[in-house]
Amino acid sequence: MPMMSTRTEAASLARLRLVLAACVGLALVYGWFAARSFQASRLASSLDIPSLQRAVALAPQNAAYRDLLCRFLLFDKQDADAALPNCRRATELNPHISAYWLDLALADFSTGAIGDERQAIRNAVAVDPMTPDVAFTAASFLLAQGEAPEALREFAVAMRGDVNTVQPALSLCWRSLHDAGAIQAILPPRPAAYLQFIRILIADGRWDAAQQTWLAMLRLDAPIDYRQALFYVDALLDKHESRSAQQAWNELLPRSAPLSEYGRADGAVVNGGFEKELLEAGFDWRYAALSGSAASLDSDHAHSGRQSLLISYNGAGGDAGIFQYVPVKPNSQYELSAWVKSEQLDAANGPALAVVDAYSGKPLARTQETLGTTAWRPLREAFQTGPQTELVTVRITRDPGATHIRGKFWIDDVALRPVNARSGGG
Repeated sequence: MPMMSTRTEAASLARLRLVLAACVGLALVYGWFAARSFQASRLASSLDIPSLQRAVALAPQNAAYRDLLCRFLLFDKQDADAALPNCRRATELNPHISAYWLDLALADFSTGAIGDERQAIRNAVAVDPMTPDVAFTAASFLLAQGEAPEALREFAVAMRGDVNTVQPALSLCWRSLHDAGAIQAILPPRPAAYLQFIRILIADGRWDAAQQTWLAMLRLDAPIDYRQALFYVDALLDKHESRSAQQAWNELLPRSAPLSEYGRADGAVVNGGFEKELLEAGFDWRYAALSGSAASLDSDHAHSGRQSLLISYNGAGGDAGIFQYVPVKPNSQYELSAWVKSEQLDAANGPALAVVDAYSGKPLARTQETLGTTAWRPLREAFQTGPQTELVTVRITRDPGATHIRGKFWIDDVALRPVNARSGGG
């Protein structure tokens, strides 16, 4: 019995030694692989081509290292021939990463392998069909290869998923295709996207296409941010298309709650009581600071409502820098009216309210000047528009403007109405 016990103990000890040896061996193998992986990771993080090449040699099955080496050879060395096998190997090791396929497409393109490039692009889209960045890159490749319908589909995916891709996508499409109808068809159903396309069309002088895109935007029946849209009204005004500008303004009013407060009756001045913020666009007041005067809204003085416009003078100058476009009818009688007051307004000649043909520059009306210190008082002046006059500017001016002026001038309840309509202040 003692001899058998000794043999059993010896066998157990041998097995234990064998297990320990196996564990040590496995640990050494694991440590070796871990060391190589760590070394490869450290080399890859160096982000230079020799280090990346060593990382790939240490971890040849790592797709990420292959792709990094591919990218550095493409962009840093601009060596597409050397990059191509690494790009291709990255997709073979991991075909589920769209970025690898796009890098391969670029390498194919750079080496002239157009057919392979298209397949790589389609593989990228198949792997990641709804990611905006992937769709935008794929669309750009396709557009460069003349695959317009497929490119437009991918640009549509990109623009629907990321608003930041809209402007560059539309610019690329327009420069390449100049097909307003095809591009309009892929616009996401957001007014902002339509407005960005309208900007591009106007910049290229394509006014008919811009109008069609504007009308298509209106058919979305969606709220419109007037701050993004008033450029279209201003562009039409600059083009001397005052009637179209007025129509566009009226179309915006019901589609923008803040802008709807700036509605007016035909011929009336917008925001004539200065109760609202000056839009400095469209048919509201515009202000450009000029030497010798400064304009501001004043809630301490008003003829009616909560506030008026204050112009503080301290120097020479004719125009106060504030004006408004007002649509009118040709060969028609109008009356310009306002309420004004002043404080220590010292000058040889004071400010007055004037009406000028917006396009010809012909003066049409000018009210009495204001000087000294006065309480609120009305100003009225009748005038007739010319046979071609459809748009006038209402502005505050001095004539001559070279003389020095100092003091304060308030104006409120500005109106411009046909003489056959009821007129009056406020």
